[in-house]
Amino acid sequence: MMKAVIACSILRGRDPESVPHPKGESMTERGEREEGAQEKVSGDSSRDVARSSERVAIVLSAGYFGFFAHAGFMLAVEELGIDYCAIAGSSAGSIVAAMHASGVPAAEIVELLVSVRRKDLWDSTGIGGILQALAKRGRGWTGLLRGERFEERLNHRLRVNTFEQCRRSLYITALNLTGGIEETFYSGTIADKVRASCSYPFLMSSKAIDGNEYWDGGFLTKIPLETMTEREKPDRLIIHYLPMREEESDLRERRWSAVALLERALNISRKEIERHRLAALGEIRNRITWVEPTVPRVTPRTLSAGKDAADAAYLHAKAILSPPA
Repeated sequence: MMKAVIACSILRGRDPESVPHPKGESMTERGEREEGAQEKVSGDSSRDVARSSERVAIVLSAGYFGFFAHAGFMLAVEELGIDYCAIAGSSAGSIVAAMHASGVPAAEIVELLVSVRRKDLWDSTGIGGILQALAKRGRGWTGLLRGERFEERLNHRLRVNTFEQCRRSLYITALNLTGGIEETFYSGTIADKVRASCSYPFLMSSKAIDGNEYWDGGFLTKIPLETMTEREKPDRLIIHYLPMREEESDLRERRWSAVALLERALNISRKEIERHRLAALGEIRNRITWVEPTVPRVTPRTLSAGKDAADAAYLHAKAILSPPA
């Protein structure tokens, strides 16, 4: 049903200052912060280079199979020598954020992701599971994939198992359906939280953690901001933002269906929430660098396009974040 909603990975580059966005949300406490990070990053559209004493935080947005683009972006961040004190991720962004914060080099993340094949993640509930759920009026079936294979493979690739062991502070956002809140994790085990953040409605089954059911972290908004900025108090934010699919087309020329209308309504809601959250951020919103690449769309059936998406995001980030000559 939501297939149209999740296809939001054709991305577009824009002037960082022209984008009115925000996000992130809520809950639980974690240990000490890393100090004295050495940063070097472009600032706004004038591309001022940040002072080396500035604390930089990175946000990787939601975006279906956008983890390829995020991996390319992080490769550029590494090559430019941009260190960061904290990283937040939602949905596809949570995968790359978790791997990099745990100590996996960006080049290795790119290599791992482009080698992924559909069978590596595809633990389908099968027709039997769907038919059984239909007999129960849909109860018991929340996604085509179980998500267990994805979680196991991710856990195997992470350098550490918990948030507390990460080299930099890590923040992962998911939608807590039981509690009725958007929740940001920064303590405990990592793989299950990333699995929760990636549990896209009807694609991957919801994830149960401590008696609560979780869905995709990008369901309400795409960029997790508040919890990280409140706790870390960075001097500057760099947001790698993967625009929604509809931003790539002329809406006046679309032929509407019920699913397309639902997609449109959800996207409007997301943007409204993001606008309000950005406005509430305070002074830090004037020190955000927005990086929005144009990359090939990647889906479960076109994973071979992942390398091109990573390359395009890498080149775009190098162009945006490189200090002026």
